[in-house]
Amino acid sequence: MEQYAALTESFESQGGYALEALVRRILAGLGLEAEMNSLVSTLSGGQKTRLALCKLLLRSPELLILDEPTNHLDIEALEWLEMYLRDYPGALLIVSHDRYFLDRTVSRVFCLENGGLKGYTGNYSEYELLRILENKTIGREAERLAHKIAKLEEYVRRNKAGVNSKQARGRENQLQKLKPIQASKVDHGLAVTFDSGARSGDRVLLVDDLSISYGARTLFQKAHLDLRRGDRVALLGKNGVGKTSILKAILQQAPFVGTIRLGANVNIAYYSQEHENLGCSGTVMDEILGVSKLKDPDIRNLLARYGFRNEDVFKLVSVLSGGEKSRLALCKLFLERGNLLLLDEPTNHLDAETRGVLEEALLDYDGTVLVVSHDRYFLDKIVSKIAELTTEGLSLYEGDYTGFKEYKQQEDANVAPLERSAKPSYQDQQETRNLAREKKRMKQLELAIEELELEVKAVESELALAGKNYELAMKLNEKSELLKKRRDKVLEEWIAGSE
Repeated sequence: MEQYAALTESFESQGGYALEALVRRILAGLGLEAEMNSLVSTLSGGQKTRLALCKLLLRSPELLILDEPTNHLDIEALEWLEMYLRDYPGALLIVSHDRYFLDRTVSRVFCLENGGLKGYTGNYSEYELLRILENKTIGREAERLAHKIAKLEEYVRRNKAGVNSKQARGRENQLQKLKPIQASKVDHGLAVTFDSGARSGDRVLLVDDLSISYGARTLFQKAHLDLRRGDRVALLGKNGVGKTSILKAILQQAPFVGTIRLGANVNIAYYSQEHENLGCSGTVMDEILGVSKLKDPDIRNLLARYGFRNEDVFKLVSVLSGGEKSRLALCKLFLERGNLLLLDEPTNHLDAETRGVLEEALLDYDGTVLVVSHDRYFLDKIVSKIAELTTEGLSLYEGDYTGFKEYKQQEDANVAPLERSAKPSYQDQQETRNLAREKKRMKQLELAIEELELEVKAVESELALAGKNYELAMKLNEKSELLKKRRDKVLEEWIAGSE
């Protein structure tokens, strides 16, 4: 009994009772709940990356270093990770191009540039503002100093051999002490643009009663979407629900059931996150020669606008980095002159500055945009409507991502939701109420599990202090076993509800 008490105390002090619940919480938060009993060897690359992140979070180190932690996460998992990291007791060092994620998790930003590292207080948006102000101040100071140096040089040149030679030597000494200020160059020289070509009709795309299945698995059904000219719509949903499949169905590259009808004079330009439209052999120059009738000088000028200069145009496509492939794909997209852009994760692999250039290009674009993206900062700047895809179809919301998120939070809290653009049917209202009741029940089960965990810990602590009082130890052990059975029963009910 003494040995048992010592081992129990050690197990409890290391968080043994709470470990399984914590494991389940982290796996569920990062979207691996359905794979809890799967072999690691059967997981996809993205799932293995998320599993590695789960293991790291479970260790709770004093310093947590995360390199692009938002890759392979859907928006729901992203938001869970943000909340987890905001309450993290240790220090965080994060490398990420997800500006929205940085806004919600960091309090300092370090910029690595021109061989130096400089720190700024605040989140990413505050860093951007400080950088703009700093660059303007440095630019003005650099101009002022350059003007002063030019005047001194002119004075020295005119008077070095004349009667004012003594004063000229004094000015020359001043010149030697002055060093020109090097203003930071944040402009990469990119000039991304999109040409919509001929004007389309007012109705650009009609998707009605659309269902997509692969084998026995139905991704979604009864999806409806009506795109009008000038619409900028984001297609959101969990990983694996079929967002990319919708884009490929519109392109007639994936099997579907239902209706997909393009409007008058619609020309589609497609950006694939896998860069399927890029060749496996040949150079950057060859890629553009294959899709245009431009002459070499014009192709070089065009590629320079997308960051390929001098000998870069002769690089093999197969050796390009992810960011370079993305820029080349955007260049080819420009040449397609589409008035309907289908964009699948267009900001992947792009640095923050290039993402900003892409955003400006899309804001100037006068065609229609349907985009799949997890970059919430990008969505807030570009889109005016959110189409949420679930297994039951599509729901359309007016506004940007932040407005959509606020609506969903109110809906989750069972507060009167904001008025939708289209009045929901009775069936939709009933489904919303059922969903709210189910979420409330799940929260109650979670609280019950936590309370039972605390009761088990309390009884185990009493058991550890029972010592040689075997009668009391037996009673406490029976009580502990009974509490564990109740906890396991509630846990099984919670797991069944989560599935």
